Amino acid sequence: MRRLLLATLLIAAVALPAGPISSPALAAPATSGLVVEVLNLLDQQYVEQALIDRVRLLNVALESMQAALSRAGVAAELQRIPAGTSAPEAERIFRERFDGVVAAGQGSAQTLAYAAIRAMTASLNDSHTGFMTPDEYRERQARQRQAAGFTGVGMVVFPKEQRFYVWEVIPNGPASRLGVRRFDRIVRINDTPTAGMEADQVVSMIRGPTGTAVTILFERAGRPAPFPVTIRRAPIVVPPIFASRMVERGIGYIYLYEFSGGSARDFRRALQQLMGQGLRALIIDLRNNSGGFLNELRSILNTLLPAGLPVYQSTTSQGTQVVKTDRSPLLLRTTPIVVLVNDGTASAAELLTAAITENGRGTVIGTKTGAAVEASVVFELSDGSALSVTIQRLATGKGKRLEGSGIVPDVQLDLTAADFTAGQDAQLLRAVAVARQRVARALLPAAGR
Repeated sequence: MRRLLLATLLIAAVALPAGPISSPALAAPATSGLVVEVLNLLDQQYVEQALIDRVRLLNVALESMQAALSRAGVAAELQRIPAGTSAPEAERIFRERFDGVVAAGQGSAQTLAYAAIRAMTASLNDSHTGFMTPDEYRERQARQRQAAGFTGVGMVVFPKEQRFYVWEVIPNGPASRLGVRRFDRIVRINDTPTAGMEADQVVSMIRGPTGTAVTILFERAGRPAPFPVTIRRAPIVVPPIFASRMVERGIGYIYLYEFSGGSARDFRRALQQLMGQGLRALIIDLRNNSGGFLNELRSILNTLLPAGLPVYQSTTSQGTQVVKTDRSPLLLRTTPIVVLVNDGTASAAELLTAAITENGRGTVIGTKTGAAVEASVVFELSDGSALSVTIQRLATGKGKRLEGSGIVPDVQLDLTAADFTAGQDAQLLRAVAVARQRVARALLPAAGR
């Protein structure tokens, strides 16, 4: 979950909700009760109940609150709850200390509650258990439905060695219509240079309400001088497929950006179109794909792999279920597959990569994946924020756990700052070369007859 939120943060399209998805007017304010609400959900839903020690988690919450107060210049000492305290008494003590700080005017209830919740979930060291603010939650809901739930310019921002580049331009967005390209460097936003900024600062400056404009100064390989582009922000739909094309004769390319609702349908359509154009090898780009719905993952694997192959395992307190492909594939068994990954490749994207490799269907190129592979459910909280809770442990079809370990590519290749400056996708170029070699090898027996 933490990697998913990072990927969300780095999408410059993410800004203000275009329209309410839940009803903010009915949302309760954040209080000490919100922290207890989260604690109860973890106690009821988390996959490993042995890790949910209520006293420990409430002490983590108190420590985080004290740190937040200290950063704000408030000297407040929140004493720990003694070990062995009963759950009801621990909750009473926590509420008393939380409410006392707020009543004394020492801190905002929402700031303290959110800090406490983030600390509690982080202490579980679980990639898919985490907290979302109301805005983040509404954005997530919209993206999963492929709806315009936020406004922005429509580009994905990528930090590299203290510089910021356009990783991808979201199809049909304002930036796309104005000719912004991949690997364009973001030099200045309005009158502010990006040098020395953090990624979230860059993104927050690009964000803004629908109809407002932002002027971005870009550098581009092959252009002698930086050039400004003024972009008017608009509602953005993030499609699951960012690109689908033939990169050269016989070699198709699909950039699958996330496993949102309808992604399997869109993937199948893209694959059919490429096959109609003479596809001999397929490159699947999963870089910065942070995952999504497991049912979409299984449907996509059904288009790629023969029926009856194990593609992932799901474990709960009730036991382990092995999930297999269950339909005839669209892709021919002899068609080579190359998968592109990086450290932003996570969750369902990692399981897809593993299924391809474990069943001997492809080559993986890039950098080690994100190692964030669990199954979670999102619960809306009383103030309109949300909690993602891991309810299943996931593994590859052959039982390998990827959480915390990830996938090391067959061909390890990172993009350098020089690649970005030159506007060159060295990973994709290597994938094309590997696909070309695989196609050539497949043709050798026929040529020799």
